[in-house]
Amino acid sequence: MSGNKILAIGIFILCIFSVSYISFAAVINVPADQATIQAGIDAANNGDTVLVAEGIYTGDGNVNVNFNGKQITVKSRNGAKATIIDCKNWAATRGFTFNNNETNDSVLDGFTIKNGFHELGGGIYINDASPTIQNCVITLNRAVAKNSKSDGGGGIYCFNSDAIITTSKIIDNSANSKHGGGVLLTGFTNNFSSQPSLIDCIITKNNGDGVFCYDDVNPVIDDCTITQNSGRGIVYNSFARGKNPISNCRIEKNSSGGVECSNYSRIEIIECLISQNTAKLGGGIYCDGSSIIGVYESIISRNIATQDGGGIYIFSKWGHAEISNCTISQNTANANGGGIYAYIEFSFFTLSNSIVWGNNANGKRDEFAGIGRIITVRSCDIRNGLEGIGIQPDGQWFKYENNIDADPQFVDADRGDFRLKLNSPASGMGPQTNVGGALNVAPVGKRLVKWAKIKRE
Repeated sequence: MSGNKILAIGIFILCIFSVSYISFAAVINVPADQATIQAGIDAANNGDTVLVAEGIYTGDGNVNVNFNGKQITVKSRNGAKATIIDCKNWAATRGFTFNNNETNDSVLDGFTIKNGFHELGGGIYINDASPTIQNCVITLNRAVAKNSKSDGGGGIYCFNSDAIITTSKIIDNSANSKHGGGVLLTGFTNNFSSQPSLIDCIITKNNGDGVFCYDDVNPVIDDCTITQNSGRGIVYNSFARGKNPISNCRIEKNSSGGVECSNYSRIEIIECLISQNTAKLGGGIYCDGSSIIGVYESIISRNIATQDGGGIYIFSKWGHAEISNCTISQNTANANGGGIYAYIEFSFFTLSNSIVWGNNANGKRDEFAGIGRIITVRSCDIRNGLEGIGIQPDGQWFKYENNIDADPQFVDADRGDFRLKLNSPASGMGPQTNVGGALNVAPVGKRLVKWAKIKRE
């Protein structure tokens, strides 16, 4: 038999198997084919779709729903507004549970999940599983456990997971522990492989922190709006040493601060707007003595500290902090460091290529309060310069190199537009991509996207 004939037969057999596989992928309609969502899942095989008609679903089979490890899609026919899982605030009741090694091929798409009431994960509980959750609204759910920092997740609880949570809204949920009123992400100690993702989500008005990251979890938080939560917007706590940056996010109007990095944690923040948050220490950003933080290409503005560090508070014993190409403006502290407060003991702090201008601390180091060692300020525009900082460089513990003190000429700082005018003396300082009031948008087809995203494409 010739080689061409053998090849043709092989292709024919492959096509038969492909057609057979496709023919086995079924669509199971709820309630037409199966009365409840759980019944639809139970009847499904890997690759199938459970398609749910619009309506309000409650009671047995429609709450505490479990994918049972199946790689299937559970999808609403007409989207989250029209398809609601109502848990009725019944005890030990939530919308969905994933705890059977589900993968990213296990997809939940297009539901509103509300009124859940459970120990952990009032809306959705994920444990040793990695589903994809998209186009959902998770609202008015409650996590009632409160014994430790790992308790919480009013909207979503996620443990030891590579779950992908995208294009979803997590609104008005609560956690009795206050840890992750919106979302709690955690993992095994000394296991850095847990990488859950929050992408293009709105996390707002939750009672507690918007996102609480605990233990050795390595989350992806990108292109999210995290606003008006009663705790901090994002917290990394207790060895949450993320290798992925928080990127392209708006972190605004949170009642206990914007971002916290504490208890031997590590964060990088890139191309974010952190604005109008309030806290005792570090209205915009707080970093404690054991943690490591890097902030790049970001705007920290109009935050308030009732004590020190209106924009940024760094207290570093063993960790270190680096801030580069940032604009820190119009922040307020009632005590010291309207823009930045940095107390450095056995580590180092570096501020470079940044603009620190127009902050207020009631006359007590309005722009920058620096104490300790090793502090380096390089190639920055700082209002009132060395006189405002109040310490003199010694070339060893405090280095002050190539800085200026000149009005940076923002386009319209009062309206949150911190771009620089054409002839700005601070050209090359601050963010070099358009973020913040500079979150200008440009048309790509019919979709408006952030400049930072256009730059990457």
